[in-house]
Amino acid sequence: MAVPMMDSSTDRLEERVLENTCGDRVTLLNFGARLASIELQLDDGVRNVILGYEDRARYLTDPYFMGATVGRTCNRIAGARFEIGGVDYSLDANEGDNHLHGGAGGFHQRYWSIDPEVQSDTVRFRLRSVDGDQGYPGTVAASVTYSWTDERELVMQLEAETDRPTHVNMTNHAYFNLEGDAADILEHRLQVASGRILQVNGELLPTGDMLDVRGSELDLRDRVVLRDVVESQHPLIAWADGIDFNYVLDESSCHAKLESRSGDLCLQMTTTCPGLQVYGGQKLGPPFTPNRGMCLEPQHYPDTPNQPTFPGTLLAPGERYAQTTRYRFIEGS
Repeated sequence: MAVPMMDSSTDRLEERVLENTCGDRVTLLNFGARLASIELQLDDGVRNVILGYEDRARYLTDPYFMGATVGRTCNRIAGARFEIGGVDYSLDANEGDNHLHGGAGGFHQRYWSIDPEVQSDTVRFRLRSVDGDQGYPGTVAASVTYSWTDERELVMQLEAETDRPTHVNMTNHAYFNLEGDAADILEHRLQVASGRILQVNGELLPTGDMLDVRGSELDLRDRVVLRDVVESQHPLIAWADGIDFNYVLDESSCHAKLESRSGDLCLQMTTTCPGLQVYGGQKLGPPFTPNRGMCLEPQHYPDTPNQPTFPGTLLAPGERYAQTTRYRFIEGS
């Protein structure tokens, strides 16, 4: 059931709670169409498996994209620019000379409207991004739909349409910690259905090449303890000060699997996206600590507007951008 709630810190900040028949609850916020908590009823009590703020008003100044929907394009765009049809578009440069996660005023910083005409196990957020928003051409109508099942599967559907050619590449930026109160996620085990990552330069921008990581410290095809990855001597780990890479996903019935240290809880993820940004949260700061949560961000590849060999993110009038990701929580796996 979806239970409407209102946060007293501001008149515009609203919550919606999805609750299944087991009593597991997913709390959503209209600011950034974001995940605020996922609370599971486990044998040892209630466990919140994503990071968030107890004071909802802190999301208004959150610098970490905590649980947010990010767009119009997530990840990085080199030089904060791209070209469409011979016209050069300059974007908000909010990470040095580059554009990150839609810019300083991206989708994560917007109040989304809440669609009242959905099923009781679903919440749909809508946003109108006008022509010129953060430098992007075209007016985009975006939506994010969350559904929560009795099987503890959170389904996220991200969609968009435009009235002019533009680029769209959205994702969710939740930080998972399956231990709940654990100090970090370095003892979690991770598996990703991929033997390649995007090769990046020192600014973590794609070079356009794929790097075969099979047999290296970045090979996640078999379950690995995250500490073994982030404390390895791989040169890319040193560049990123941890793990922060886009994995080129293989065909699979399960694209990623994250397990708690004790093995009492497992997160299985599947997506329609071609890539998965795996980020270990090493840049988190107060009130959190580095590596306190891990992001598994399904998406098209970063800097796609400037990389003609990547699967395209150009959206034209009459087309619909759509991606679906499923996160399923399983006890004892």
